[in-house]
Amino acid sequence: MNTTHVYAGPSLSASAVRRLLPDAVVHPPVRHGDLTTSRVGTGDRVVILDGQFFQSASVRHKEICEVIARGAAVFGAASMGALRAAELAGHGMTGSGVVYRLYSSGLLERDDEVALLHTEPDAGSRALTVALISVRVLLRRLTRHRRITPEDEARLLAAAERLPFTARTWRGILQEAEGVSRAAADVVRKTVAGPSASWDIKTQDAHALLSRLAQASPRSAPRPAPVPTTVHVESWRRTADVESLSVLAAAQVYADDYPALHYRTVLQLISGRRDEDIRLLEQHAADAARRRGLLPDADPAASPLAYWLSDEETTGSRESAASSIARALVRSYRWTGGLAPLPALANAVRATPGAARLDELVKETDQLNAQLAERGYVLHRISRTALHRRCLQRWNTTSLVPALYDRGFTSLDDLDVRARRFAPHLGLADTPRLRLLKT
Repeated sequence: MNTTHVYAGPSLSASAVRRLLPDAVVHPPVRHGDLTTSRVGTGDRVVILDGQFFQSASVRHKEICEVIARGAAVFGAASMGALRAAELAGHGMTGSGVVYRLYSSGLLERDDEVALLHTEPDAGSRALTVALISVRVLLRRLTRHRRITPEDEARLLAAAERLPFTARTWRGILQEAEGVSRAAADVVRKTVAGPSASWDIKTQDAHALLSRLAQASPRSAPRPAPVPTTVHVESWRRTADVESLSVLAAAQVYADDYPALHYRTVLQLISGRRDEDIRLLEQHAADAARRRGLLPDADPAASPLAYWLSDEETTGSRESAASSIARALVRSYRWTGGLAPLPALANAVRATPGAARLDELVKETDQLNAQLAERGYVLHRISRTALHRRCLQRWNTTSLVPALYDRGFTSLDDLDVRARRFAPHLGLADTPRLRLLKT
């Protein structure tokens, strides 16, 4: 069954969307990553009305193009939807409404024309300020109907343009404007005191689009050519499952036996084999690397992979040399575009007996962080040095870089980003030991 997904917030409330499209799935204003993680497919309709600009990263153009490539019909109006539709009109997105036409014609160019401050989705994404485009269109209509003069229109619009979108309210505009007649101010106050549907062009555009879609039968959109894959698009796809990646990061930080699981999993990815014997996996991985020209010499010290090994690891017996080669292959292994194989590693962790404990550990960590945040202690205040010291203590080592490689972190920066949420919890005296596999 085809589904209509509507991303709405301050332009049109969830209840208003459901009155117009009772069967629609209503989402908060769209953010970067929302479309990538959605299950939208062929025959579905996606309606973007509102999106986040300020609170989080905005939805990317290629995210929208990817959904179109899946066979969904994507519509935009009112706010973020109108802006993105104007930018992607030649790539399959359908725009609608006055705001869309102003952008697509080039009369509007700035993103901040549609920006406003609103409450969090849990509080209904209620508008706290007014968008500049809403001010612009209303003032022009009042002038055309001769309810205010062109001079008053110009003064009020200039005042609105001087205010940042985070502080642009009708009250602030009227206070900021100089020389506006009392009659014009009274007209504006009376007009905006009514429901937004009576004066706000964003609400009106949103209402008009959904009303039109309610009368139309959903049908499959023509499938365009696949979206060219870039490193960024591939990264969005592979990091879409936030919950699993959180569990993976917890395993990398806490599980005493994660390095062994990581080592085996990556050797299996390299070799394409599922052998139980670790020595066979090492040999198969080395053979695969030689076929690809990565091991021109059997001596690990003469290989490009020597970068990933310490001096001690490049010397020793023939057997230890084979293990060193395999260790370097594991540490350096990346998927296309230089991306770490996070989804495959997350799946391996999920399949272990200790995965359930990791879920609990992530919840405990987030609860602790929330309690600390209420007291004014936020994660970004934790120094890099403190995080590294706690990881060294946890991993019982004095060499951080080799240890983080063996735990699947690709660099110190990667460790700082993905392990930071666990730093306060690592500082507790009774942090539990944890094993993924049964002993």
